[in-house]
Formats: sequence, structure tokens, C-alpha cells
Amino acid sequence: MKTIEELVAQVAKNIGADKPPAPKPKTAEKPVPVKTESAKEVTYKNCKMTLETAKKAAEAAVIAAKKIGVKIVVAVCDEGANLVLLNAMDDSYIASVRAAQDKAYTAVALKMPTHAALKESRGGALDGLTNGNGILLLGGGFPLECGNKIYGGIGVSGGTKEQDTLIAAVAKETLRILL
Repeated sequence: MKTIEELVAQVAKNIGADKPPAPKPKTAEKPVPVKTESAKEVTYKNCKMTLETAKKAAEAAVIAAKKIGVKIVVAVCDEGANLVLLNAMDDSYIASVRAAQDKAYTAVALKMPTHAALKESRGGALDGLTNGNGILLLGGGFPLECGNKIYGGIGVSGGTKEQDTLIAAVAKETLRILL
């Protein structure tokens, strides 16, 4: 199986980034750091989930899924956990539609990756939290962050928990590079 770095490089190249790990130069449309009350804390303006951003995230996930031979459903939501985009690859599992949406929702609602939330639900800070009401504690969901602000979430379903987590991580990292 490919490493996340190898997949990110391939996916970013297919989407249009020339040299994946190198950050793109800042322009007027890029997030602009703004000082807040705390010297340690930096927030960003212009971090917003748009349909165009959601399409890039889904495209990155689909490319990564094809590279490892998995048929997935990918859901992208905004900072309020509202669905912005749902993309199902041909012949993906019907059950993956709801699962991908719930993973994206969970990542935003709990402000952490879904695989981390699963660990925390077993004796950690989220002890006793169970699946249901939009919460799905399975790998494959990540919050999308800009600085210290969550502006959306991505959920992937269709493979194993490791495959879903890898694909979602590749999409998140690719999006970070492209934006």
C-alpha cells in the first residue's frame, strides 16, 4: 500500500499542484492571519467551505480511491456540518452514502478525526459516546481546518477503516496544499 505522502503527491499532481508539499504563495484570496486577544492564537479570514472547494476535496478522494482500488462515497460539509457535496463512485455501496455523511458530520461536530473520536469513546474524554443521531465512530472522517478554525469536514466510506482513513487524509492534505 502506498504511503500518504506518495498518494498526496500523486493526487495533488492530478488536480493541478506542481510540487505538493511546497505551500503556494499567498494572494488576496488566501487566508490572512489576524491577531487575536491571545498572542499564541492566530485566526484566519476567508476560510469558508464553497462548492468549488468541496469539489476539489471530493476529486482528491476519488483519485486516491482509484489508486488503491476502492469504490467510495465522499461527503463534504461546511463548518456547521451541513452537507455541501455528496459524490458516489459508480458501483459503490449504498450503505456508504449515509456513512460518509455521518463521518463528515461527526468530524465537524466533535472537532476531531472520527478514528480519534472512536478511541476517545473507549475510556477517554468521550467515554460512553455511541453511534447514532448522525455520529459515526469509524475511521474515514476529518475536520478541514484553516489555521485554528474548522471550516468543514470530509467523510469517506466504502473501504476498510484504514482505507477510508487514508483516503480522507489524502483529500484533507491535498486540499491544504491547493488552498
